[in-house]
Amino acid sequence: MSSTSSPDPVNCPWLQTSPDLKAECGLLRQLTGLVRGEGCAVSGEACGECLKWYSPSPRNLNPVVASLLFRLAADIRSEGGRGDCTKDHADKLYQSALSAIPVEDDAVPLSAFIQDQQNTTISEICSLIPRPRNRCGPRVREWAVAVTTAPRQQATLDHCLQSLAIAGWANPRIVIDGDVSIPERWRMLPVTQRLPKIGAWPSYYLTLIELLMRSPGAEAFMIVQDDVVFFQHPGLREYMESVLWPGDQPGIVSLYCSRAYAASEHGWHSLNEPLIWGGQVLVFSRETLLQLIADPEVTRHRFTEFGLANIDGVIGKWAFETNTPVHVCSPSLSQHIGHVSALWTTKAFANRSAAEFAGNCNVNARSTSQDRRP
Repeated sequence: MSSTSSPDPVNCPWLQTSPDLKAECGLLRQLTGLVRGEGCAVSGEACGECLKWYSPSPRNLNPVVASLLFRLAADIRSEGGRGDCTKDHADKLYQSALSAIPVEDDAVPLSAFIQDQQNTTISEICSLIPRPRNRCGPRVREWAVAVTTAPRQQATLDHCLQSLAIAGWANPRIVIDGDVSIPERWRMLPVTQRLPKIGAWPSYYLTLIELLMRSPGAEAFMIVQDDVVFFQHPGLREYMESVLWPGDQPGIVSLYCSRAYAASEHGWHSLNEPLIWGGQVLVFSRETLLQLIADPEVTRHRFTEFGLANIDGVIGKWAFETNTPVHVCSPSLSQHIGHVSALWTTKAFANRSAAEFAGNCNVNARSTSQDRRP
């Protein structure tokens, strides 16, 4: 990012004007096929911020243009198309923009703000997140757990592993995509390393297969991305074993609930839409995992334009199309530990965090309050 001050938007080669003389982004118009006055207007502030970054191009969006494109594509999708931009094209632009938005710009770990919940009881967890009314399948006894990590600007692996161990999963496999240094206190854990780096989705898919091959007797397979922290309670694992599997059919459970799926009523909820936000902590039943990794459409994602990314989108689309149940809980049992710069105020960033995180809740106070109800 450039350190020069007060860049002049007039110098932007993409700057155009609408019929009413408002500034428009020519790159947005080129990408969408929209004509002047169809929604590509930009503010002077956005232009100024864009010029602080590298010059964008259709194949290399900078974060500001990606954020603007994300919002515009989302609007076009909701309208079913606009002008010459079809809904299908808007879908592709939406995913392209999402992949270009920084996940952890100006990230600040949240660990210091998480209340210590280690002295609470499982019944108090249940008061915060009631168990589902219906559950199915035998009680989960054996887990297969992996934490995936890759090079990032700010290290988050240590925070993630610490909270995961406190929550009851002390021996996950660390899966490294690329060259990452493991904190010394975690070097006794089993490690799988992929060199050279192969990308988020290929590494995730191989991790699913590896967990199954290493632990074929496991009833629950959990993959954790290293940019989250868990509700730090030693009974969380036992609580989850009493919850799995919500509903009438084992499927997928997310321990991370994006702001996009937050519910007004605490507890477990079934998604009635494809999972788009929430690949940070997913738990798969064995049968669900077998069906997922064997599906040709899932495999073919690797050959698409976005074949290295979009973990939650691939899994969410597959689950929705195969009627595989996906459950999330509110408040969330994990939180994304990267916050982004105040510049990013669009939905793309808001939905990357949980609206309500159990780790920030006063469990004891809530339990006491409920105990006093008549």
